Amino acid sequence: MALKAPSFARLKEIVKRQNEVRWGVDYQAAVQANPKEAPTLSRASTVVPRKLGGREMHLLSPAERAFALLALYNPDVVDIHEQKMLSPEPRPHPLAGFPGVLAAELPHVKGIIDVAERLGYESLLPLVKEDPPVDPENPRVFVFPFVGDLLLYVARSGEAPYCVNWNIKDKVQAFKHPGAPNSKRRLVAEEVAELPRNEMERVYYADAGVRTEHLALEQLDAHVVANLTQLFIHHDSDLDLTDVRRSELRDRFSAALETGVAPLEVIQLCVARGRFTVHECRTYLWQAIWRREIRCDLFKPVLIDRPLRRETVDVLDAYGDWFRRT
Repeated sequence: MALKAPSFARLKEIVKRQNEVRWGVDYQAAVQANPKEAPTLSRASTVVPRKLGGREMHLLSPAERAFALLALYNPDVVDIHEQKMLSPEPRPHPLAGFPGVLAAELPHVKGIIDVAERLGYESLLPLVKEDPPVDPENPRVFVFPFVGDLLLYVARSGEAPYCVNWNIKDKVQAFKHPGAPNSKRRLVAEEVAELPRNEMERVYYADAGVRTEHLALEQLDAHVVANLTQLFIHHDSDLDLTDVRRSELRDRFSAALETGVAPLEVIQLCVARGRFTVHECRTYLWQAIWRREIRCDLFKPVLIDRPLRRETVDVLDAYGDWFRRT
């Protein structure tokens, strides 16, 4: 997504937020989802995931928001850095400083200047002048950093942590050169060559052994997006239930899933017996589905007053290639 015009003031703010490595609740996005910083025509938004310590995630489009929710839904994704600066200069690997990781064993990022020089794209790097200059007669010129969309930190049981970079658009066609034929026609190699900006980002992370996925919102099932959005709204709501009461609700909703009974009927029965409130039942159900304790079909609408469908395809299997290490 095209960001607002580069300036020396914005450069300083980005470097201030990103120069020090931070994790979880302490991470600061290079660009924030507010009118001052977000692209003018964007539909920027924030989400506050429990997984990230309750910090605000800054997302600059509905597509970024949808993919962020998919990443948050995956229990193997332990951190996400949205709006992460692609450093002009060499930097340590994105995992350097991550708990349990030995930075000395990781390759460095060589920096976007090095990448542009290798690819012959030096002229495409945005530049800003120092303002005010220390030496007015010789003002310094700096490369203004590109900013990526979502960098995922994945830690699977028994495996070393790794990163995956997600570059996100609305349409697949947005990753192709203007005028390239659509996917229904046969494409020759030069017609689908990466746009320079995307190529630079991919090579930037490839230098450190990090894979980049170019992803478009149209690749995500609309029901999955709607369901994850609904579940996320309730994922961190307060719910003061004992383990015994949680177990009772899990058993009741699981039985309803297997027998084709709508969740609303379970809720009405629990409330009528004075066992639970509507809020407790409904919130528990949404949270249990979000935590993958109750597995229903997320490729179909998940509604309180309609029977849930049993899961036939796990969302994380369907989109598993986007999370893989290599």
